[in-house]
Amino acid sequence: MSGPSDTWIDDAQGQINTGSGDQHIHFHPAGEFLRSRAERLRIAADDRLWLSQRFVRPRNLGQAAGRLAKPGGTVLLTGEAGIGRRAAATVLLHELDGDGGSFEELPVERDDDGRLDIGHDDRLLFDLSATAVEDGPAVWERLGAYRSAAERTGARLVVILSPILERSLAPELQPYLVRIERPRGGAVLTRHLRSDGLVFEPEELEHLELPKLKDLLASAPMRDIARLARTIGEARASRRHGDTFANWCSAALPTVTDWADEVAEQVHKLTDGRERALLLAGAMLDGAPMDTAVVGAERLLHQVGHPFEVESALAGPDLLVQLRGLQMTRDQGGRLDFERLSYSGAVRSHFWTYFPGLRDHLTEWVAEAVHLPGLGVAERRELVIRFAEQALMVGRPDDLRELAERWTSGTGGLRAEAALLIAQGLEHEKYGTAMRRQIYQWTTIGQLSPQLADVLTGVCRHVLAAIHPDLALTRLYHLSSRRGVTAATDAVLELARSDRRLFRHLYERIFSGGRSEPKYGYGLLLALLDPRLLRISPTDPELEPVWRNVLAGVDRTGWAPVVYGWLAAAEAKPGWERAPDVVMRAADGRTDLLNQLYLTAVGWQRTGSGDPVSGAARLAVAERFWRSIDRAQGMDEHQYADNQPADSWEAS
Repeated sequence: MSGPSDTWIDDAQGQINTGSGDQHIHFHPAGEFLRSRAERLRIAADDRLWLSQRFVRPRNLGQAAGRLAKPGGTVLLTGEAGIGRRAAATVLLHELDGDGGSFEELPVERDDDGRLDIGHDDRLLFDLSATAVEDGPAVWERLGAYRSAAERTGARLVVILSPILERSLAPELQPYLVRIERPRGGAVLTRHLRSDGLVFEPEELEHLELPKLKDLLASAPMRDIARLARTIGEARASRRHGDTFANWCSAALPTVTDWADEVAEQVHKLTDGRERALLLAGAMLDGAPMDTAVVGAERLLHQVGHPFEVESALAGPDLLVQLRGLQMTRDQGGRLDFERLSYSGAVRSHFWTYFPGLRDHLTEWVAEAVHLPGLGVAERRELVIRFAEQALMVGRPDDLRELAERWTSGTGGLRAEAALLIAQGLEHEKYGTAMRRQIYQWTTIGQLSPQLADVLTGVCRHVLAAIHPDLALTRLYHLSSRRGVTAATDAVLELARSDRRLFRHLYERIFSGGRSEPKYGYGLLLALLDPRLLRISPTDPELEPVWRNVLAGVDRTGWAPVVYGWLAAAEAKPGWERAPDVVMRAADGRTDLLNQLYLTAVGWQRTGSGDPVSGAARLAVAERFWRSIDRAQGMDEHQYADNQPADSWEAS
C-alpha cells in the first residue's frame, strides 16, 4: 500500500517491491537523506494510522483481538500468503487500548551479545512469515522467550506464522492460533481509492467490463490490489488516460495483470542488442534526462562487450523513432518516459529474471552509472532503489554489500547512495535479517573505511534504530569503540540517553560478563551521565548501578565534573532535587568514596560563593547532600552540625 511518503506492503516485512510496478520510497542517508529517529518513529506511527484507515477486516480478526484484550496476551496469526497477514497484525496492535508502551518489531536473529528487554504495555510484532523450515528449532526457542517476556511484563505479542511453521506447531501453542481469511478484493480496492480521495459509485466498479479485474479482485494478493489502487490514482493524476473512472481502471489494470507477458513479447522481437540496451537502460533510468539514458545505454553495451558498428551519425533512424519503437518518449522537460503506466518496472524485472548472464554486468554498470552526467540526487536515488529491488528479487544480497563497500572506499564519495543500498536491504522481507548480520560483521570484524563507518553510523542511528533499537545500539557501540568514529559515539549516547531500556542495555553491554571494557567504556558512562543531555529521570533505577561502577572504577578527577553537573541540575532543574542522593547511594557506604563526594560538593558549593543569590541556593543543595552523606556514615544531626566543612586545601 502506498502512503503519503512511504510504501506499505500488506504481507511483507518492510518496504519492498513485490511485482513489476514502480515504487517510490525516499530515504535521506548520510546526513542528506535520512530522517532523524524521532521523525522516523513519528512517521511509522502515522503509517500505522494510514494503514488502519484503508484496512478491511478479514474474517476471524475479532477472535484475534479478543486474545490480545488482556495484558500479556499472545496471538499466532496465520493464513494463506497474500491475504494481508502483516497488515492485520499491525492493525491489531495499533488498535489496542493504551499508548504507554512502544511499538516494536522483534528480530528473528540474535547477536552474540544480544539481550531481551521488554517493557510493560509494549506492542510486539514477530514476523515469521518468511522463515524456512530449517530455522524452525531456533525460531521456536526465540518465540518461547518472547512469549514468557510478554506474559511477565504485560506486553502484547502478535506472531505471523508461515504455513511451513504452522504445520510443525507444538500442541501447547495451538490454543493461540487464529487463522484469518482473505477479505473481499472489491472492498479493499474501494477502501483504498476512497481513502485517497477518489470518489466513485459502487455500480461503476461492478459494471466494468474488465474480466481480468474481476479475476484480480477475486484471487490476487492484497499487495496487488493496493498497487492497482495506487496506479488508478496515477492514471487520473497524469491526465493522459481519459477523465472517467472506467478509463483510469482500464489504463491501470495491465500494470498488475499484463505487463510481464507484454514485455516478454517485446524483448523477444528485439533482435538488435542496441535496442535491448536502450530499453533496459531506459527502464533503469526512467525519469532521468533522455541524453543521460542514451549514454547509459552506450555504456551498458560496452560493459557486456557488444560489438560497435562505426557508422555515420546521420545513418539509421533518429532517436525519436527509436524511442517510439520501444514505446518510450521524451517528455516536455526532456526526460525519458514510458508510454504505459509502470511499464518500466516490468522491463527491469524481465531482464533481471530472464537474463541471468547479465546480472554481474548490471552490477558493474550500476556501480559506474551513478556517475552519469546529468543525474541529479533524485535520479541517483531512484537508480539505487531500482538496483537494490532487482538484485534482492533474484537473490543477490551480496551485490548490495559489494557496491556499498566500493562506494565508500578511497575517494568514492557516494556515502548517500551506499546508505540507501543498506537501508533497502534492511527493510527487505527476506534479506533484512542477513543485512543486519552483515552490519554486525562490519562493525565487529576487520577494517572499515572512514566513509563506510560514517554510513553505518547513519543507517543504524536513523533506520535500524526505528525498527530494532537494541540491535542498533549494539552495532553503534561496536562502531564507537573504533578509533576516529566520533559520530558513532554521539549516536550510541543519544540513543541510550533517550530510553531507560536502552540506557540499561548500553551499561550492561559495557559491563557484560561482570567485567568492564577498558577506559573507553568508562568514558562512555561518564558521557552518558551528563545531566545536560539525559532524557530519562535521574532517579530511575537504571542510574544508580552506572554511578556505582563509575565511582569505583574512575579517579575522582574523572567523575567530579559530572557530580558538579548533577549538583547544579539539582539547584536549577525541576525533578532533579533528589538526584544527588542517587550518587550518594551508589557509593555503597564506602567511607573513602563518601569522603570524596563530600569534598567534591564542598568544591562545587564554593564556586558560586561570589554571587549571594546563587551562593545561597548552592549552599542549600550542598547541605542537603552533606546530610545524606553523613547519614550514610551513621552520623546524627548533632554530629553533622559539628562536621561543617572548614576552609582547607582538601576542599579545593
